[in-house]
Amino acid sequence: MKLKSLLFGSAAVLAAGTGAQAADLPTVEPVEYVRICDAFGTGFFYIPGTDTCLKLSGYVRAESHYVDGDNADLVARFGGAPSEFNNWTTRVRGHVEWDARTQTDIGLVRAFIAIEGTRGPRSETPPFSGVGSYGSGVTLADAFIQISNDWGTYTAGKFGSFYDFFGAHLYGTRLGLEDGTTDPNLFAWTFAGGNGFSFSVSAEDPDSTGRRNDGDDDYEGLQAPDGVANIRVDQGWGSAQVMGAVRQIHDVNGDGLGFAVGGGLKIGIPGGWSVVGQGDYSQGMEAYVWSGLNGLGDFDGPTGDDQNTIWGARGGVTGPIFKNVSVWADGAFYHEEEAHNQDEGDFWAFGVGGAWTPVPGLSLGPEFAWNKWDVNDKPVDGIGETPDNTVWGVMWRIQRNF
Repeated sequence: MKLKSLLFGSAAVLAAGTGAQAADLPTVEPVEYVRICDAFGTGFFYIPGTDTCLKLSGYVRAESHYVDGDNADLVARFGGAPSEFNNWTTRVRGHVEWDARTQTDIGLVRAFIAIEGTRGPRSETPPFSGVGSYGSGVTLADAFIQISNDWGTYTAGKFGSFYDFFGAHLYGTRLGLEDGTTDPNLFAWTFAGGNGFSFSVSAEDPDSTGRRNDGDDDYEGLQAPDGVANIRVDQGWGSAQVMGAVRQIHDVNGDGLGFAVGGGLKIGIPGGWSVVGQGDYSQGMEAYVWSGLNGLGDFDGPTGDDQNTIWGARGGVTGPIFKNVSVWADGAFYHEEEAHNQDEGDFWAFGVGGAWTPVPGLSLGPEFAWNKWDVNDKPVDGIGETPDNTVWGVMWRIQRNF
């Protein structure tokens, strides 16, 4: 009995001591691990402690290019001396995106940022010899806020123009369709009509993205944004859009009103193929149609009513030929003419390419492109915007998306 009492007494003392020590230990908060957010598709996760879903994505891209033509054509297109022209160039880009979305009492609130850094031929100077022809820089590719609810979607920031429908399938780093698609600073509202139909109105800043081009006469200061609107439908068979834009052409000798109108159509084809095209006509807003004939610009002067005219079309087809191999072909034609000084020109472009995707997220492949400027310069103003020229090029790209 004495032994049994001793054992039970010792156990009681030990239990009491252990309990006292445990009570003295600090309380550890439970760890909140990152939770998957499947409300908006794959890749989203909840930011810890919030109801916001975030997705991080991007790509790394490396390219090499070779561009050539007759010496006179290279001088006409790029300027400088033929012996100093860089036929072969390279470019590397890193691109990162953050996409944050939150369901709130006023609807879905979205914030999106895309930033990219590039090392390669400078866009603002011809690709002449020497390290000075290359540049490095970090660019804000896109940054916008969207609020979506039963009334529609409000968009504010740097976003794709609501005029644009189709740009190109081509890589087009040094040669392409020279389409005018771009991402300006804008404020827009999209009304969803049901069954895939929508109507959008947008106030867009042309100076934020190079869509206001001086000609023989120059713009005065910007007094109002470009007004843009479209009607669009997206359904199982494809997409279609009609669009228009208007602008105040502010000139010291008198203002004018420029405009652009267009339409686009995309049709899906069985087997994963699609064909797409867009046609446009503009007076005084050339960059809504294409990147523009050197020196012609939006208006001829002496007033803002003396606008240059441009029209054209571009289109393409793309689809798979094997399980992991896709191909594409694009073409374009534009015509531009001055209001008074009789300079005019045509632009033709064509390109084909392909990409192999050996594993998800990795693609690599070649591209060939050709384009021609057929320019009729009249000796009226003596500017001689651009002599005729034809150039061609090939390139190779490898890209890893994540």
